[in-house]
Amino acid sequence: MAVRRKSNWYIYFIAFGITMAFVIMAIITFRDYLFSEPTESAGITQTGTLAEDFKPTAEYDFNIMAMLSEYEADAPSLFVLAAYDAVESRVTFIPVPDGISMSSQERSLRNIYAAQGGQGVVDVFKSVTGVSCDGYVKLDRSSFCNLVTAIGNIEYDIPQTIMITDGREMDTLNAGEQLLSAERTFRYIMLADFDEGESYRFNIVGSVLSELINQNITSTDSFLLDTCVQIILSQGE
Repeated sequence: MAVRRKSNWYIYFIAFGITMAFVIMAIITFRDYLFSEPTESAGITQTGTLAEDFKPTAEYDFNIMAMLSEYEADAPSLFVLAAYDAVESRVTFIPVPDGISMSSQERSLRNIYAAQGGQGVVDVFKSVTGVSCDGYVKLDRSSFCNLVTAIGNIEYDIPQTIMITDGREMDTLNAGEQLLSAERTFRYIMLADFDEGESYRFNIVGSVLSELINQNITSTDSFLLDTCVQIILSQGE
């Protein structure tokens, strides 16, 4: 006589349920490793925008010494400290007198650049002022114009009519609101005949560069900022 054995299906069902519970718990526990979300770096999301909770701190501040000459082989004739304040979201341009090193080494910054290069200028600037630079960039007329063209033109209120001569052509910038192209920007800050002296010219240089940033960079997406940085690195020394 055949005996029919009882089915233990409910035991398998319970075992299966317990196993699935462990699997689910494991997935919940390690979900950050198994299904990680896109990461953010320095407050920038994957789409190139600032994260809403990003709060810039002073650790993002930096100082760059920018040096400008007419030709690539020339020693710079204009030195400008570009200081970025991350908390205030502000860039300050401070033109540096060529003779700032006279008190310590009795040489101009141009002489120091010719002998020691850009790093020598940065080192002397720190020894005289106590201000450190995170780096330097040297631009000539061509690379400066490439950079400004990438950023954008400048609408600038020229304080007074002024003559510009560079040996090749003479140009006149009339007083009042003017649209400065990259070439005209270079000619204005580097070659204009400012009778008022170096301090007046430095005020103009700082003002023009500030307008370049204010009119074209403020609230710009990170793609354009990255493009500008790449141009600086590729065009500069």
